[in-house]
Amino acid sequence: MIHGKEGKSGIFIAGTGTEVGKTVVSAALVSWLQTRSITATYLKPVSTDGKMVDGQLVSPDAIWVKDTCGLHVSVHDLNPICFFYPLSPLASARMEKRTVSRKEIIEGTKGALKAGSTSVCEGVGGIMVPLSDAYTSLDFMMELALPVLLVAKPELGTINHTLLSLQAMTERGLNVLGFVFSGIQTGPASQVPSAKNSRLIEEFSGYSFLGELPFLESMDSSSLARAVSEHLDVQAIVTV
Repeated sequence: MIHGKEGKSGIFIAGTGTEVGKTVVSAALVSWLQTRSITATYLKPVSTDGKMVDGQLVSPDAIWVKDTCGLHVSVHDLNPICFFYPLSPLASARMEKRTVSRKEIIEGTKGALKAGSTSVCEGVGGIMVPLSDAYTSLDFMMELALPVLLVAKPELGTINHTLLSLQAMTERGLNVLGFVFSGIQTGPASQVPSAKNSRLIEEFSGYSFLGELPFLESMDSSSLARAVSEHLDVQAIVTV
């Protein structure tokens, strides 16, 4: 399994920014683990751009992963802290005149990491996004101490964004498993820049490229699980 502190099993899905494919990679890993008869769940501790469900804001990402992976748990348990505005959590909190402390974030998350279940924990935005006063996603990842998989988008600028993210995590001593691309278009022409980018990132960072999840027309659980098996170096990500 993939382990953090206190015997909790899981992995943290970080991103080089927003809309890079973290949620799809998270759902795909949950789906793949389920095909191996592993009790797996998803967790998005903090999110923004929430929708009201049963009188409480919740992330559309959490709703989608719950439905796609068939998770039998309240969506509010999958996403305990959610803000309304599509901004960073701290910016949205200030606009909403809400205060969420570092203690609330970390204790709520650790409580949701259940023993006997493998948790795929998705971050919000990029790794330096402020979650609370003087508290970033990177700080949160340090306290959670789960192995980290970095998700990047195969587009112009990804070398810079990915190298900076890897450098920041390295300097903080995080256990970074490697990086993946998500949402890559298929076809020979599109593969050329992707391959060049991944090789350069490997060369300059020292971290391994663990594959590229392609753009999928159908994103049901079985398609996602199959994509993991076919396109990601899953044995470098999880050990079962």
